Amino acid sequence: MTVGGQAAYSDGFGPKPGDVEHIPYNDIEAFKAAISDETCAVMMEPLQGEGGIVPPTHEFVQTVRELCDKHNALLIFDEVQTGNGRTGHFYAYQGLGVTPDILSTAKSLGGGFPIGAILTTDEIGAHLKVGTHGSTYGGNPLACAVAEAVVDHVSASDVLEGVKEREQLFRAELERINAQYPIFKEVRGKGLLIGAELVDEWKGRARDVLVAAGDEGLMVLVAGANVVRFTPSLVITPQNIKEGFARLEAAVAKLYNA
Repeated sequence: MTVGGQAAYSDGFGPKPGDVEHIPYNDIEAFKAAISDETCAVMMEPLQGEGGIVPPTHEFVQTVRELCDKHNALLIFDEVQTGNGRTGHFYAYQGLGVTPDILSTAKSLGGGFPIGAILTTDEIGAHLKVGTHGSTYGGNPLACAVAEAVVDHVSASDVLEGVKEREQLFRAELERINAQYPIFKEVRGKGLLIGAELVDEWKGRARDVLVAAGDEGLMVLVAGANVVRFTPSLVITPQNIKEGFARLEAAVAKLYNA
């Protein structure tokens, strides 16, 4: 939390570690200028969540991996939002062609039960002995049993393929609504982590969409002031998708015609 780039999440949790440099996502030249032999580690999301549901370019992630190797820096992926099937891969990195040295995961890992985990390579793991990286309730047997059941279920090929199929339904419905009420200029994301960015004329009104959808009995999220975010259940039914978008269309229509 303290190394993140958004003050809203890190303020009050100081003192923050020094020498943390933030660079724009997908900016290869800025990354090249920032990394050096003095760099300890690079931390990033394999698909930005709070930053606006922004996927990385192939060139960017390849460059990050190559330069981390060149400068002997660890590559750490934050997969708290993208992990556990959310993108149609069990972990998002599996669809990027690069492998991080360390990966953090939580949220859906427990299917609603509180648990987080750190995954790493055998090489790095060899430096960690039992008890050196723990917490009071870390490794709780019940939490771990729940997580094991979640992993067994979500990693099944039919679940992961279903996420990819549902993504196409979401995109088709957003395109349908946008044809009638053109408020979105871009739909992006992967699997069932989808963001719809508002056109310039609607800039800053993502929360208006959220509130209007809530009035229709539909929960959506935002990712910043300009992006409406959709993160439904991985096993949401096609019927529920249709009903949800009927409610979203009603909400958008009221805003559009106001």
